[in-house]
Amino acid sequence: MRMSMMVGVAVATSGAAGCSGADDPLHSEGPPEILQVLVRERVTVTGDDGSTWTEVQPRLAYGDHDDIDPEADDREVTAAVARDGQRIRIVVDELLRGGTLEEIPCADGSWSRVPAGTDFDDIAACAGADLSRCDAVCVGAAGPVGILDANGDGAIDDTRLIDGAVVLTCGGEPVALDPARSYYQPSGGQRLSAGATGTDSLGPAVVIVPRGMRPGSTCTLAFSAGVVDKQGEPVAGADEVAFAVEPFQLVATEPADGATDVALTAPDTADAVITVALNAAVEPATVAAAVTVAGSDGPVTAAASPSPDDDATLVITVSGGLAAATTYTVTLAGGAGGLADAWQDPLVADASFSFTTRAP
Repeated sequence: MRMSMMVGVAVATSGAAGCSGADDPLHSEGPPEILQVLVRERVTVTGDDGSTWTEVQPRLAYGDHDDIDPEADDREVTAAVARDGQRIRIVVDELLRGGTLEEIPCADGSWSRVPAGTDFDDIAACAGADLSRCDAVCVGAAGPVGILDANGDGAIDDTRLIDGAVVLTCGGEPVALDPARSYYQPSGGQRLSAGATGTDSLGPAVVIVPRGMRPGSTCTLAFSAGVVDKQGEPVAGADEVAFAVEPFQLVATEPADGATDVALTAPDTADAVITVALNAAVEPATVAAAVTVAGSDGPVTAAASPSPDDDATLVITVSGGLAAATTYTVTLAGGAGGLADAWQDPLVADASFSFTTRAP
């Protein structure tokens, strides 16, 4: 599928949306317009037994769909996930030129745009040892270098989103996107199901994956003027899209809140380790003073710092381990002087969780 996004764009993608049905509102007249924008939000789900848990699910941030009734279906976004699990799907009403959105890897480690009209034969001519006919892609200052073709099939190995093709701005600042996980999907349609797990069927679509949006901000979208449809028309309507992002908050802990029979020490150490995951990178200077641990008999000496592997996770170490059959409460101070994210925005209020250790 990723191959067809790039080349063809005369052959492979010209009918890609046709599988969605002739009644879809897909057309080539005028500029391509945005039909829906779906972003992911944390949703509390209740099971048949009354238990609850949190899931990250797609919600509408712009547009509508016949399967999603805003009066009867809570699928309009309230506050988008700031970080992990976020994927923004921008559905348009006609096919775009894949080469204006994605680029391909070359054999020398560089990346190459794909000109309009490039076909599979042009790509194959830039694969392998004989590059005498290569003039479409992966041509450097000293001549053709060839495409990256590790499996030797004469086709593109990978794609990535062109930097700046889509711009996401949150709180007035551009947000870095993950180009390897962002992509153009020419397939899909409007007649396909848009149920709670079916919105990925909506297309054609551009999917972007942000590396982290500023909590508590409002985000907007923009397309580069170079992103166009088959007639050379740029995308219209992006300036109408805006959505809110969830506030800076605690999202997961280990041990979990309410856990029992918790081990007194971490494996292979004499110390106890508690981890706290947040939805944004933390400001390291605010961590030590903001984290406290208290047992049944009062405060416990603990050291807290950002994880070296994840700047949105705190690691709390209690030297010598925890006491048996004891309930511990970990508190993250909020407000002025409390734990803050990388944008210097603190937790709105104190956040805490508790767990009980196993009996001796």
